[in-house]
Amino acid sequence: MSESNNFRQGMGIAFRMGTEMTVATLLGGGMGYGVDYFFGTKPWGIVVGVVFGGAAGMLNVYRAAQAMTEEIEKADRDQNNSSSKDQDGKN
Repeated sequence: MSESNNFRQGMGIAFRMGTEMTVATLLGGGMGYGVDYFFGTKPWGIVVGVVFGGAAGMLNVYRAAQAMTEEIEKADRDQNNSSSKDQDGKN
């Protein structure tokens, strides 16, 4: 049952990161389209918007991955500290 739970957690994280990347890219493209529409710079607004949106999405995914890594490392440290306290109490 633990493997299934870990798989679901992993799929949830992957879905979240994929969604963040997609939404940021689409938002950048939409803003670029707006710039093209108002200023007549077709297609450069969309190009720049998609590039900046993709970069923003990658930055969001990187930050989320860093936060998850720190959370896992903290949990590992806490687990190691509690197990060493248990061993000290038995001696």
